[in-house]
Amino acid sequence: MERIFIPAYERGDPKGYGEALECSRKALAQIDPVEMARKSGASYQEGRFILKSMGHFFTITFPQGIVTFKDSELEPDFLVQVILINYLGRASGEPLTYKYITYRDLPGGNAFYNAFWQMAINPLKETFELNPGGLSVTAPYLGGEVIVENSRSEVLFWFLPRVPLKYLVWGGDEEIEGRANILYDSSASLYLHTEDLAGAGHYLTMYIQDLYQKIQSEGG
Repeated sequence: MERIFIPAYERGDPKGYGEALECSRKALAQIDPVEMARKSGASYQEGRFILKSMGHFFTITFPQGIVTFKDSELEPDFLVQVILINYLGRASGEPLTYKYITYRDLPGGNAFYNAFWQMAINPLKETFELNPGGLSVTAPYLGGEVIVENSRSEVLFWFLPRVPLKYLVWGGDEEIEGRANILYDSSASLYLHTEDLAGAGHYLTMYIQDLYQKIQSEGG
């Protein structure tokens, strides 16, 4: 089994996500799996999808929609499971535009932007504004590609094969406050609902923070 750098759990109770998980699984079961694989960039064979997310491979059974890390019985967070299943069901197959937009520019995103800023962008800023280069430290573990690394760091994380998230941090000091942002390919809403895209940013930021702190504590 490949090393896991994001939280992994033994199968448990989804609690508040139970209804959403079951709804996503039922929707998944109604769609042709071969077509889903083609449109989403996943592979499909013998009742199983293999889908790469944040540098990790996951298995999603069809039609049950059971999500585990590949070659493992461990599961990711339940909201991440919902997002992965919803991605398979919604994927349009349209090509990426490579034109990046803010969360507020997504359909309905402006109404939820303040909440997204609080749970995804501001924690990113607070973690890296004094050390923007620290963002790139997490890239190899979470499937990220470092684009710029100096007083401004820019890393492209592949949350899913057709859903890249561009993370940007501008350094600050005692006089100038640092800044951060998270951008999406303008085609993102063809692959995930705006709410799921917020969840993607929230969880990826949280995993970046946790991993960076762990690397720092280990003297990396």
